[in-house]
Amino acid sequence: MSGYIAKAGYKFILFFLILFAISALFGIAPLFFLALLFLTLYFFRDPEREPFTDDKLALLSPIDGKIKEISVSNFDDKEVAKIVISKPFFGVGTLRAISDANVTEVKKRHGLFLCQAMKISEMLNERAIIRFEKGNIKFAMKIIAGVFSRSLEIYNITSLKASRKFGFLGSGEVILYLPRDTKICVSVGESVKAASLLGYFEEEK
Repeated sequence: MSGYIAKAGYKFILFFLILFAISALFGIAPLFFLALLFLTLYFFRDPEREPFTDDKLALLSPIDGKIKEISVSNFDDKEVAKIVISKPFFGVGTLRAISDANVTEVKKRHGLFLCQAMKISEMLNERAIIRFEKGNIKFAMKIIAGVFSRSLEIYNITSLKASRKFGFLGSGEVILYLPRDTKICVSVGESVKAASLLGYFEEEK
């Protein structure tokens, strides 16, 4: 299943496969459990995604979703550009690197899985913050699990190539904290695919 199904889904698929086998053996609603199995396979699908461009300064989307917010914010006591991407329930949940970069820090905090519509969810839900360096360019990514996530999967990573897989998010939001001068090419409400173009970092001076 590697390359077609996200690793985070293996245990769930095995569980529903066993349920389907038992239901088929005893004739107890096998079509219902077969539908659940196919739904699980679809939820954890992991199609290949090629980077939109090989430009080293390109900023790629980390996940399938919709642009919820583009704003100027503060992060680590610095003014930054902020992009919030909301991942829909049936969107592909594989997390991908937004650029070639080294990982300088990964902080994961266990928490709840509240609905994203609740403002308190950003503080209480399970989340992770990953900090990156790309030469002199520093940026960060906050991943907040949503109500349909049962865990937040982040692989053991030290460096990443653009569009490389590094985790899985069942539902929730991905927030990018970027240098203030980043050129952003998308707008609020726009749907994006993982590895599609969000913008460009400014060239190092």
